[in-house]
Amino acid sequence: MESHSVRDLLDQRGAIYSSRPYVPIVDYVVPPPGDIHLVFMPYGAKFRKARKTISNYLKDDEIDKLIPIQDAESSQMMYEFLQKPDRFHEQALRFFGAIIMASVFGTRGKNYDKGSKIRQFFEVQHEWVSMLDQGSIPPLDVFPFLAYIPDVFTPWRGWKERAESLKRKQSSLYHDLFEDAEERVKAGKGQESFVAGLLRGGESNAYDRVELDYITGFLMEGGSDTTAGAFETFILAMAAHPAIQRKAQSEVDKVFGHDGVQAARATADALPFLKACFFEVSYVIPTNTTILMNIWAVHHDPDEYEEPDAFNPDRFLTHPLGIKPSATPAGKGSGSDASRRPTYGFGAGRRICGGQRMAENSMMVTMAKLLWAFDIVSGQGVDTAVQTAFRDAILTGPKEFPVEFKIRDDHRREVVLKQWQKADEYLKRFE
Repeated sequence: MESHSVRDLLDQRGAIYSSRPYVPIVDYVVPPPGDIHLVFMPYGAKFRKARKTISNYLKDDEIDKLIPIQDAESSQMMYEFLQKPDRFHEQALRFFGAIIMASVFGTRGKNYDKGSKIRQFFEVQHEWVSMLDQGSIPPLDVFPFLAYIPDVFTPWRGWKERAESLKRKQSSLYHDLFEDAEERVKAGKGQESFVAGLLRGGESNAYDRVELDYITGFLMEGGSDTTAGAFETFILAMAAHPAIQRKAQSEVDKVFGHDGVQAARATADALPFLKACFFEVSYVIPTNTTILMNIWAVHHDPDEYEEPDAFNPDRFLTHPLGIKPSATPAGKGSGSDASRRPTYGFGAGRRICGGQRMAENSMMVTMAKLLWAFDIVSGQGVDTAVQTAFRDAILTGPKEFPVEFKIRDDHRREVVLKQWQKADEYLKRFE
């Protein structure tokens, strides 16, 4: 699917290309009714109601209120990179999960220790994604009768038990997160959280308790794992392309000098090349046909992008959409269409990610702070090939890769430590 097809089908005709096909495993994992999970919910009144509730939380003025949280949590992550750089994968998960924990539930995700809510979430999420991977369960959508075949006669032995176990863990976690947030609100804490807004405005009365558990749980799913994968891809790209890393560092240094990065100033206008790095790392059709948006193909169309397989953030400086100046074919309007976006990594149409601006803000401040404080170094060749360097899964991201974070000088070390102390004091309000 080309970019103009995405706009034509998903953006402009979203009313007929916004539903979801039936996914049988949802009935085994999500509590009844199975359509309470927004990702798998068919397009209709129920979807629109839940989408509106979430969109109200993700309005620009509400997103702006999260900047102090993003600033503090990113300062904690830089401190963690300084102390335990070999655990950067867990630290990235903690950071993006903690942003959602604080903003949705009004509570702090201080660490990734065993038993912590953030770690529990990512363990459950890993199981959930594994269940959704092709081949992990019987193809019930094609052969429904396989649900009735005894396990001993199938290659998917134990799939029902795994689904039931996941259902218990997921529903229990989402229930506990909402219940804990509710108790904090009653105690006068977490008054700026999404849960507090639901309870205060009476909007929670429009949903039953299980629906509330899964609306807030969905925000955890949508706002953490995917963005963490994008951030790790950025780290991989910087390690693989030191010249581009130095150019981005030069821009960050020019804007922030020796004082350290302030989140409120880490914007696309102030850091256009860093924003370009962020972009770089991200008819007649029968009724009921499933439309798949191949984002990789859209972003690697040689008719629109110069050397699409090369990591080249400068493409977004020479053209706001990153495309060739000549890529404006008659009838397509690729270069001039106001609906065209520089990235389709957040989806399109009526299911486009509502938290796009929130994710961009988190990415910009963490990328800026990372490059300001550290040199990202790999002692050996870095594999960046899509086929070998990334996980083959529904939610993808880089496989483990060797990398070092070297503090750029002693002054920056002191700034990282001071910013962490200030951040820790600020984040205590969520404990």
